[in-house]
Amino acid sequence: MKTNKRGISLIVLVITIIVIIILAAAVILTLNGNNPINNSKQATFDSDVAEVTSALNIYISNFIAKNPIHDGPFKTSGTEANSWITVGGLTANDAKYGSEAAGQTYSTSVSWSALGIKQPSTIAAIQFNAVNGKVRAIPTQTGVVGSPKDSGGNYKVGESF
Repeated sequence: MKTNKRGISLIVLVITIIVIIILAAAVILTLNGNNPINNSKQATFDSDVAEVTSALNIYISNFIAKNPIHDGPFKTSGTEANSWITVGGLTANDAKYGSEAAGQTYSTSVSWSALGIKQPSTIAAIQFNAVNGKVRAIPTQTGVVGSPKDSGGNYKVGESF
């Protein structure tokens, strides 16, 4: 007995429709800017900036607690523009305990080891303002929006302060 099997089966049709729906969902997510990969990169960067900010606040609190004569490792009486403290870098100059009258100078940078953390892989550079507590950071990954600039816009990969 001879049977004619022309056309496509229902299973093949259902699988084809599912594949088309998955591809359409991927295209829609990419086009409307709601890309889960970029969102996760941004969330990781924001979390790392918050971690560094928290470590800086703990560093300042511990410095003042161990050295009540001194008012902190960073000068807070200057103007906002000249009070940026660099975190990390090759020339980190950690603050030393002592009194200002005894020649204590304020630090303009702090090392990662003094903060007790390693440099996060998502942060290329980060600075802390000792006067107003603001933090500005430059990301290492494309698709991530860095901290806002004073002049407008945001810091991007490859820029400097």
